[in-house]
Amino acid sequence: MQNNALIIVAHGSRKTSSNEEVMGLGEKVKSLLDEDYTFVMTAFLEFATPSLEESVLSCIDRGASEIVILPYFLASGNHVTRDIPEVIQKTQSSHPQVKIILKEHLGSSSDMVRLLSSMAVSPNKKL
Repeated sequence: MQNNALIIVAHGSRKTSSNEEVMGLGEKVKSLLDEDYTFVMTAFLEFATPSLEESVLSCIDRGASEIVILPYFLASGNHVTRDIPEVIQKTQSSHPQVKIILKEHLGSSSDMVRLLSSMAVSPNKKL
C-alpha cells in the first residue's frame, strides 16, 4: 500500500461537540477506507485543532508521499476557494516531494442531491 493520507477539513466551531462530530466522522471514514489510506485525519480552519497546516505537516512527518484534502463544506465560500488552496500551495512549495491533491468540496458532489432528497422524504426525527 502506498503511504498516503486523507485529511477531511472542516470549518471548526466554538462548540466542542460540533468539532467532536467531525472527528467522529473522520474515524468512521477511516474504518471504511483503511485499505485505501495509511492515515485518515481531520483538520479545522478556525476555532479548533489541529489546523489544516498542522495535519498536513503531521502526515508528511509520518512519511506520507501523497495527501488528499477533502473539504467538508457545503458551498464554495472563501475557505474553499481561497484559504484551503493557500495552505496547500504554501505547504507544497516547502515540500515538493509530497503530492497534495485537493478534492471538490462536499456540497459539489452529485450524491448530495440524492442525499438531500432521501432525507426530505424519510420519517421525521423526534426531538
